[in-house]
This record gives sequence, C-alpha cells and structure tokens, in this order.
Amino acid sequence: MRYTQSQIRELLSISVDAFRTWRDAIPALALHKGHAPSFTPGDVVAMAIVAELVRDFGVRVGTVGDRFDQLFKECGGKSWLSLENCVALIESDNFRLVDASLAHRRSPDASTLCVPCAPIIARLRAALTATEMDQVQGHLQFPPTSVGMQPEPRSKRA
Repeated sequence: MRYTQSQIRELLSISVDAFRTWRDAIPALALHKGHAPSFTPGDVVAMAIVAELVRDFGVRVGTVGDRFDQLFKECGGKSWLSLENCVALIESDNFRLVDASLAHRRSPDASTLCVPCAPIIARLRAALTATEMDQVQGHLQFPPTSVGMQPEPRSKRA
C-alpha cells in the first residue's frame, strides 16, 4: 500500500508548511513529488519518528536532516511487522535502526535519542482502522429513533 502526502499529514497531524520544510531538509523526502500515492509504510513510520522527535524533544529537522535521511533509507523497504520490533537510535553523528531486544543490552558510547517503533505503529494502525470504519459506516443523515410495533392488520376470511 502507498500513501499520499495529504494522508500522511492527516495521520501525523502536521501542517503543509511543516511537511514542506521536512521535504527541503531531508533528501529522501525530496524524491517524492506530486500528489500520487508514493510513500511506503516504512516511509510513514520514519515520518512518524521525525514527528515525535520534533514534538517531544524539540529537534529541528533542518539541523539533523542528514541523519533523518539515513532513517528513511533504513525504514524505506521494511514492513510495519518488521519495524515493530525495532528501535531508532539517533546519535550526534549517526542513525541506527536496531532490534529492540539488542537496544537495551548495549551501553551507548555517546548521547542517544531512543525511539521505539512499536507504539508508533500501534498509533498508526489505530488511526487507519478508525478511518476505515468511518468510511464503511458513513455518516447518518438522521439520528436513530425507536419505532413502536404496529399491530398486524387482520386478514379477511372469505
């Protein structure tokens, strides 16, 4: 499945201007032009990691765009199932995507931001599932009301 820019902006609650800034700063995003669906599930997870780092840690995309480019390359060809068991490790000069069980065993050599992918993927799945449910049900034009039972008409015997 592929996603459009507008779908990603809606999923991640980011503005058009923020997305445009990300595309200018991260070379991997600059490759996706136009309005056709072109983002892979791995790209969506990478953008969700970027969004989390920006919101929670105040990371400026322009200052670490090259490391985010590494993030997109690592996540790009992977499914959500394989990314669910990963942790993104962002260091001052490097980015790594490692298995979650290995991330806790190693001692960092430098300051490291650690972002587990499992909660991000759970939020994305929940948002996509909610969207699908809304589309299947649609919006009711009239509120539901109870209807009383009407007596059955008597049949005429001849």
